[in-house]
Amino acid sequence: MKNSFILLILIFGSNLYGQSDSIEKAILYNKLLSKEIGQGEYSKIGMRWNQTIKEIKKYPDLPLDQNGQVHYSFLNKFVDINKEKLFTRTLEWLSINYGLVPSYIYSNLEDGKIIFRNNLNINDINSCNYTSVISIKNEKILMEIINIGYQAYNEGHYSYNEWVPDKTLNFSISQVYPVILKNPLEWNSNLNLLKTTNELFNTEERNLYNYIMSYADSYVF
Repeated sequence: MKNSFILLILIFGSNLYGQSDSIEKAILYNKLLSKEIGQGEYSKIGMRWNQTIKEIKKYPDLPLDQNGQVHYSFLNKFVDINKEKLFTRTLEWLSINYGLVPSYIYSNLEDGKIIFRNNLNINDINSCNYTSVISIKNEKILMEIINIGYQAYNEGHYSYNEWVPDKTLNFSISQVYPVILKNPLEWNSNLNLLKTTNELFNTEERNLYNYIMSYADSYVF
């Protein structure tokens, strides 16, 4: 009973932030409590996991919503920039960076909403697809990223003199974790995929902010 109580503290405490290293360890500990693995295997996996996290520097924490789904949320404030100007600049940025014109997205100035579906390459194999909901009002923009998934492309190749055809695999970000329960040989690739996804969305949010802040410079010529 005491061990189960400790597990609940770990899980609920970590859920305040999202999917994290603590959650991964709590899931492994639950396997020990349910006797799905023994103490020896638990220690072996735990030691290997800690070494892996040390090698990648930090677990790529994922923000989760109340339903346990990955949900990024970025709020930026802009002094003395009204709703209409923020709305227009955001549409400009989407057109310049993604080629997304109004006919390909939902946009409504009155309710301050811009919604679109997008797909971006994140490495040589995977592309990331997602839905973005941007809410705009005077001096504020809230960018939310939801429905995140991946498309992995494996080029055709020979294996032991047998041709393996091209293969495309689609999967949700929720299928990537808990990483600790997957084959240890896949830990690095999965953790790096989540890390790259974090970097992608943080970069996109920062790029939109910088574009809007450079508004005045766009008319200096």
